[in-house]
Amino acid sequence: MKHVLLAILILFPLAAVRAETIVEACVTNRNTSPVSAYHWPPDSDVKVYLMRNMFTVEQRETLLAAMRIWSATAAQTGAGIKFSYAGVTDERVSCAGCLTVTRREVYKSDRKHYAFFNPLQQDEDGLLVSAWIDFDFATISPRALQGFMAHELGHGMGLWDCPTCKKKQTIMNGFPGVNSDNGLLAPSACDLEQVRHVYQLQRRLSSNVVVAEQLNRE
Repeated sequence: MKHVLLAILILFPLAAVRAETIVEACVTNRNTSPVSAYHWPPDSDVKVYLMRNMFTVEQRETLLAAMRIWSATAAQTGAGIKFSYAGVTDERVSCAGCLTVTRREVYKSDRKHYAFFNPLQQDEDGLLVSAWIDFDFATISPRALQGFMAHELGHGMGLWDCPTCKKKQTIMNGFPGVNSDNGLLAPSACDLEQVRHVYQLQRRLSSNVVVAEQLNRE
């Protein structure tokens, strides 16, 4: 009997570790989002413009906080993306590496969304050249706005919405209301893992193109 109990005590922690590993594994559509059709080119310095008179000082700070969080993950994900505040603008900016953040009546035109990430220009490989983000006029809570901003920036990092993901597992979860966050204010570990895969593939493709061009010249 003592030997049986000892075996149970030894095996129980191992089973717990295996269970924890399974739970923590990043699985698309369960705890991390699918990959989208576009993302910023690796090592881009994305210049972010806010539409004039659309955001209060407090709201602007929460938007900048979301930008800083994504920029801080550059080394971890290998994306090398940096989001830099470029000031206010009176119209949508379409320069290379530019992102405009503005507002419109999002929810009235689409009852399933409170914000949108819009690719404005893409190059021949599908990489983003410029884009803009629309927030609903009714989203005024700084916390909610930060959550929405982190989510929308995630689209530019190659992440898509994940309606089937468990709650609070990904920043790409849906939102319960126009002034409610989805439980996260920053990308999850699995979000960052997915971004890492996106940019690893992109760098590999870019490297293959360079090698092919060199061979063609020889």
